[in-house]
Amino acid sequence: MAVTPSVRTIRSAQNRSYRRWREFAAHPESVECPWVAVQNWKHIHDLVNKHKLQLLLFQTLEDSRLRNLLECAKEAICLSNRLLENLSALSSSQGVIAFFEKPVWNWKHLSSYVLYLDRLQDPGNLGTLLRTAQATGIFSLVTSPGTVSFFNTKVVRASAGALYSVPFLEEISAQELADRGYHLWAADSGTGQSVFDVKFNPPLAILLGNEGMGLEPTISSLSQDQVKIPMQPEMESLNAAVAGSLILYEVFRQTVQNG
Repeated sequence: MAVTPSVRTIRSAQNRSYRRWREFAAHPESVECPWVAVQNWKHIHDLVNKHKLQLLLFQTLEDSRLRNLLECAKEAICLSNRLLENLSALSSSQGVIAFFEKPVWNWKHLSSYVLYLDRLQDPGNLGTLLRTAQATGIFSLVTSPGTVSFFNTKVVRASAGALYSVPFLEEISAQELADRGYHLWAADSGTGQSVFDVKFNPPLAILLGNEGMGLEPTISSLSQDQVKIPMQPEMESLNAAVAGSLILYEVFRQTVQNG
């Protein structure tokens, strides 16, 4: 039987625990931060069934959505509206913040299909690609040094919980993927084979470059093949998340088609 934790109330911003949580919320990508802050009721309820809820911060006990969360939380704290809003990364607080342990992945968790992101900067793009990888069910993500952190607050929000189901590694060189036997396909808007004419065979890694500059030349030179998305002549490129998602889904379509 689940045991509901005793609920404490904090009303001072000088409280030592509160100050630590504020650091976690402000700098989630820090190695010193062990948790991920989730601020969406649906995402919290989805995650709590599979992952340990370390800390639950909320505004009022009268909210019926708290009922089963309180039973699952290791610690539950009621905060004033002002203190909760000061922790929130949202412009309008939803009245709840749940801290889950950060997922930890390694090479053994990676699938034979990888999307490699070179210096991607927009957290919304990374979050979208995480969700796309989750939707395909076959892709893992790997990022180069200089790419936005998977634990960036905007990435967490945009990924909608995919952090906990899509294996990922950060600050990895493309050379290491090659050394581990992955066939490297560089996504290039100007050259290469049409994504609809290519037969993709695992293990493979799709290399997707920075939003403005594309792939770094030394990374591009490591690729064994190039792939492009056919477009009208007047179009130079697509948004990174759109381009990556299209390629991921074409690879996924082939896996479904081939059984």
